[in-house]
Amino acid sequence: MHPYAVNSRERLYVPCYLAFISMISAYLLPYVLSLIGISAPWWLDVPSVFGFYGIYLALFDRYLWRWPLLRKIGVVQVPVFEGHWEGYLCSSFDGYGQRHRVTVTIYQRWTEISISLKSPTSSSRSLIASITLYPAQGPVLVYEYENRPKANAQPTMHIHYGTACLNLLCGGTRLLGEYYTGRDRQNYGTMELEKCMSPATLKFNSF
Repeated sequence: MHPYAVNSRERLYVPCYLAFISMISAYLLPYVLSLIGISAPWWLDVPSVFGFYGIYLALFDRYLWRWPLLRKIGVVQVPVFEGHWEGYLCSSFDGYGQRHRVTVTIYQRWTEISISLKSPTSSSRSLIASITLYPAQGPVLVYEYENRPKANAQPTMHIHYGTACLNLLCGGTRLLGEYYTGRDRQNYGTMELEKCMSPATLKFNSF
């Protein structure tokens, strides 16, 4: 997985919230330990703050940022793109004459993401990405990818780079967008995908 940029300001204030909660947790730690008969050393307060912060940040990055309550009260605005998507793309390579079946798998955390696409003749993986929140248009995922052809691909096809732009629609169940490739291919086209499984059913994977 790799980091991604987002135009939401939550990455500025969420760490402050977690630091405040960590200080409260560290302050209460000696009292909790005393209830179970453990005497905490005097130097425990300072390192425990960093320990609690690391734990809370890891939990938030992996799990807590998805909670509907945090989204409802406005703490989190980063949309969830994670899931298994299936659909098709149309390419300028064949004059938009065919629909090519593709599957896209997205793994996402609050700070990291990976996007992989598979087709009958090639596969690609994301290198960098960004998410932009538009009030009217909705969330948009833009990423640069590296594409590798399979053994059954046409001889003219080789490793190349490109960019895709996907708009999250219909309550997070559809992705609609476009892609274009670098100078070696100079192709472009459209993609339309539908979500097939929820993030909870995906097995974590990293590139």
